[in-house]
Amino acid sequence: MWSSKDIALIIVLAATSFAYSMSVAQLPNLITGIVGLNYFFMFGHGIVISFGFLIYNGKRWRVAFQSTILALLFIPTFAMGTPFDILARMPMILAGFLGDFILNSFYQNFKNKNKLMWWSILAALFNILLTPILTTLNMYLFYSPEVFTSFVTVITFLSPVIIIESIVGGYIGYKVFERIERTKLDALIT
Repeated sequence: MWSSKDIALIIVLAATSFAYSMSVAQLPNLITGIVGLNYFFMFGHGIVISFGFLIYNGKRWRVAFQSTILALLFIPTFAMGTPFDILARMPMILAGFLGDFILNSFYQNFKNKNKLMWWSILAALFNILLTPILTTLNMYLFYSPEVFTSFVTVITFLSPVIIIESIVGGYIGYKVFERIERTKLDALIT
């Protein structure tokens, strides 16, 4: 059973990601009108994603629920597609579900080997790269060829930036988590 602390944390992290998307990540797309240019500022999402995976301690379905809440918050905005297009938000929900299912299967192995930093980076990289892949598939199946071609072109050119920012975001998310855990230990000692 989920505790109220878990639910509150999920909502806070989803709201933080939403605030980052609306204030920073969405700007390139809004200024230029180029579909997919919002992937230029992925490091903030990498921080929130990796921190979320770590703070949930390998518990299943928290990240999937967090992604679903974020997708629902995105519905009336231009983030992840045109407003009120639920189909455009489905890749985010599916990426959250798959990331949660796959990555949390390996959490205990990484924790036992004291390699959570690498798991954090892997979590951010996997989740962030999976979203444009699923979005590309979604656009290929349900949208016009012009939108699909434009998105694929932008994602192809931005892929090195997305990968680097995901790695940096995953590392920073780990450092934030490490700092919080150290603060908890210090509070227990004193």
